[in-house]
Amino acid sequence: MQLPPALHSRLAGGPGAAEPLPVERDPAAGAPPFRFAARRVRFPREHEFFEDGDVLRHLYLQDVLTQVTEAPERPRVPEFTCQVAGCCQVFDSLEDYEHHYHTLHRNVCSFCRRAFPSVHLLDVHILEWHDSLFQILSERQDMYQCLVEGCAEKFKTSKDRKDHLVRCHLYPADFRFDKPKKSRGVRQNILGIVSKCYQASSPQQVFALKVL
Repeated sequence: MQLPPALHSRLAGGPGAAEPLPVERDPAAGAPPFRFAARRVRFPREHEFFEDGDVLRHLYLQDVLTQVTEAPERPRVPEFTCQVAGCCQVFDSLEDYEHHYHTLHRNVCSFCRRAFPSVHLLDVHILEWHDSLFQILSERQDMYQCLVEGCAEKFKTSKDRKDHLVRCHLYPADFRFDKPKKSRGVRQNILGIVSKCYQASSPQQVFALKVL
């Protein structure tokens, strides 16, 4: 097939290469029914042109977030009661029971049956509430240790420790851990009862009363 001279020259890069390619239109075809021209169009974000894409994006992101944040469903078991004597709490999952047991039944004081969420708090409680030497030692040295495990700070009084917990460890201001003090009126009342018993009874009976 032989190319027209003008087209051959255009493809070869000769003279007239910058001119538009020659196009021969069949006279029988007539005028073209449409004319197209490129034009830049800008749509706002809320335009319906983006509606399908927005829906697909939303569904995709929703699926991704669901896969990331959705916790696996905990296996359910028939309801059962806590096996610790005196506890009537009912559970329908093993995770709930384990959390309940570790919080309320794992670290229990053998003296007063108080429960604590950690071994550290239980040890501090036993030392401050049930150790007879603690009060004597606290008058000579700092004995009130911080309740945050890993913090080695000790303080002269429980009030100083509370200030430390609120200031440094962001504990609530109404937090309480110290042992409540016995009122002076109760002590005087007990001494009065013992005195009356001593006047009306033998020394052996008074000693038995004190032991009880």
